[in-house]
Amino acid sequence: MNGCCPPDILDIGEPELVIDEQVIVVIDSVEQPADVLETAADEIVTVDGDDTTIVTREPEITLLDVGTQGPPGPPGEMGAAVVEFPAAVPLGGNRVVRVLGGEAVYADHTTVADANLVLGITRGAVVTGALAQIQTSGLMTESSWAWTPDLPVFVGPVGTLTQTSPLAGFNLIVGIATGPTQIFIGARMPIVLQE
Repeated sequence: MNGCCPPDILDIGEPELVIDEQVIVVIDSVEQPADVLETAADEIVTVDGDDTTIVTREPEITLLDVGTQGPPGPPGEMGAAVVEFPAAVPLGGNRVVRVLGGEAVYADHTTVADANLVLGITRGAVVTGALAQIQTSGLMTESSWAWTPDLPVFVGPVGTLTQTSPLAGFNLIVGIATGPTQIFIGARMPIVLQE
């Protein structure tokens, strides 16, 4: 297209030339080096000698209003890690367990072999073969507990929890009492005791 003459812009007003929003354009002759045809389908057809270029215009999107940040949602539950293992024997709730052969059993401070195998605390009672939910970290609450806050909670006999440090077997802190009915589970390194 040269700068001396504006291109011819043709408005296609014949509906029979529009098929599926495509316009059939027949050009008999071109008097200038380039002509521009504007079609009904937002297409521009440029003819320059033997070359024809079709350009489809992208639709323009106008943002009417910028959204605002909504109010924050309610806080979620404190994070806690929970795993599941089938129970090898009936298990009570809120008891310390370990895994033996892929199944949950009670840990016991008198069995030194359990010292490094403690997994966590059951979240509820289950029968043999049922999946036991075992909490391995985070806050755990039980309304029947009566802990002394800010003191450690140890593995006791047959999976019980106690705030009395064992004198035989092994000593393992499984959590800290954060209130009378709540502990924060986080096992420490066990200490094997002399008998």
